[in-house]
Amino acid sequence: MLISPLRTPSRTFFTSLSQKECAIALRACLLIYSYTRGKMVPHRGQLESTVASDCGRDSSVIARTGLGKTLCITIPLLLKPGTITLTVYPLKRLQAMQVKDFWTKYGIPTVGINEDTSDSPELWKKIENGEIPHLIVQPEQFRLTNGHLPRMAKLLRVRSFTSKVSRVAIDEAHNIYTAGTIINGRPPFRPAWGALGELRVWLPKNTCYQALSATIPDYILRIIRQNLAFSSDAVTIRVSINRPNIIYATQRLVDGRNNMKNVDCIIPQPFHPPMRLPRLVVFHGEKAETCNYSQYLNARLPPALQNLGICAHYHSDMSPEYLEQTYNSFANPDGTGLDVPEIDGVINIGLPEGVPKRFQFEGRAGRSSTRDAFALTMIEPWVFEMDLDGVIDDKDDPDRPLLTDGLKKKNPKAYAEFFGDDSDEGKLRPQFMGTYLAGTLALNFTCRWCCDGHPSNGFSLSELFLGPIYEGEDVRTATKRKRNKYRPVKQRPKLVELLTEWVTEVHQKDELRFVRPPSFILDDTGIKELSRANSPIISSFKSVTYLLRQSEEWETLYAQALFELIKSYDGTLPVKRRKKEVVESDEEDQETDEEPEPPFKRVEL
Repeated sequence: MLISPLRTPSRTFFTSLSQKECAIALRACLLIYSYTRGKMVPHRGQLESTVASDCGRDSSVIARTGLGKTLCITIPLLLKPGTITLTVYPLKRLQAMQVKDFWTKYGIPTVGINEDTSDSPELWKKIENGEIPHLIVQPEQFRLTNGHLPRMAKLLRVRSFTSKVSRVAIDEAHNIYTAGTIINGRPPFRPAWGALGELRVWLPKNTCYQALSATIPDYILRIIRQNLAFSSDAVTIRVSINRPNIIYATQRLVDGRNNMKNVDCIIPQPFHPPMRLPRLVVFHGEKAETCNYSQYLNARLPPALQNLGICAHYHSDMSPEYLEQTYNSFANPDGTGLDVPEIDGVINIGLPEGVPKRFQFEGRAGRSSTRDAFALTMIEPWVFEMDLDGVIDDKDDPDRPLLTDGLKKKNPKAYAEFFGDDSDEGKLRPQFMGTYLAGTLALNFTCRWCCDGHPSNGFSLSELFLGPIYEGEDVRTATKRKRNKYRPVKQRPKLVELLTEWVTEVHQKDELRFVRPPSFILDDTGIKELSRANSPIISSFKSVTYLLRQSEEWETLYAQALFELIKSYDGTLPVKRRKKEVVESDEEDQETDEEPEPPFKRVEL
């Protein structure tokens, strides 16, 4: 099997290496090519990381989620059998995923070390003897925790074990700062992360360290390098975190994050199959809010679809059994957890604590190269009211909270620069991402828009959802447009009659009519919408779909027949009379019709 040239390092890269480094890189390519049965070879960033580790140099790898940082850990393990690698992971769920992957994909014996790890003497004897070359460890296992010294921490005092450790890889290394450091007076909530530098005391001097993350801006990188006592020849490898198939957008939360109508667009009403709900991950800053939103969205489903796990909450206070079931239900059958490539979108409710955390959330979407996705942050109105005039830039911490005039909340300056005025055109989110992380700008995109910075190009947030975007009563009143002309009232009853008869006839021929009611085809609201829509609005069968906000599956089944029925009815009307009535329809129409929403078009996700 031949590997695409786009996925292989250039010849220039190999010629830039020394003879020793080139040999390491070529061995790495052969190993991965062999283990994957010819499906892939490492890209340049992975090879640079491998060369640094094999030569004993400390390194930082900054690359978006899903770009292969795990392979940066894997290759040195394959290149140096007989040594031990300690990999630090933040969550037990991530540990379990990685343990499985290292065993099944590469045949590397791996064990996850956390408070739930077995106390079996046989297991720990194998670990001490170096029979298990890869240990995935939670940072709390390296030091005194709750007055108890874990077995992993005790092993660090055993010279026969530590002498075999050649490498320490720290995934999600931004946690050294965000979770393990005092930030603006707030104590660390996982201080063990901030104490990882203590490993230097227990491990051999020639042990190399590697920090990996998708979101390490310069000021956090400086803290990480200082914490881990990186050597002067340490290498930094950066790859843009922007995904070309993600649409980045922001939306104001109407009346704040407690107004759950802001997420009505996720599940429209009425909702019925064959509408396809997108696979979404919605992040919340509070556990109680997570439960409340999940219950709210579940209640918007038809009764037959409620409480089936379609909408589920997930946080650390739930039982292990519930978390396991929910996790597997979401992951299967297409992937594992938040690395599922078919995630259609990520929504963050409220402002995350820092820009790096926002980037972490957004990185969960768009991992499939064959489909588009979106990353939406729904933020409180006060973010747009921040006044940055006279604010002094703090390059050492652009996320430092600022107390602005007229606001009681402390707001990170970088956020204000990121969101700015939501009416600003040309404020490209990927450009900010590259500047903030001091990485290479990657402004190319394969989806319809790169972000919401293109209003003149027709960007519309509503096209990403099945339902309309909630704007609030006051907003709708303030932005109400002059309504379009509607079909004259006198023409509507006959069309309603024809539509009703058509629904009855189609339902009688439906093989699934005993389980699907007539409203599945077209409900009373849809009949009313079609009967009052003027002829120019129904210009094609797709117009029917847009007007009713239906799915592509529904369009395939019913839209063409409805369009032909309406056009056939319009053909029976006298041409001159119809034109006159269109002009005078405002005078005849005594109903309180409002302008229908603009035609709805959904992005294929």
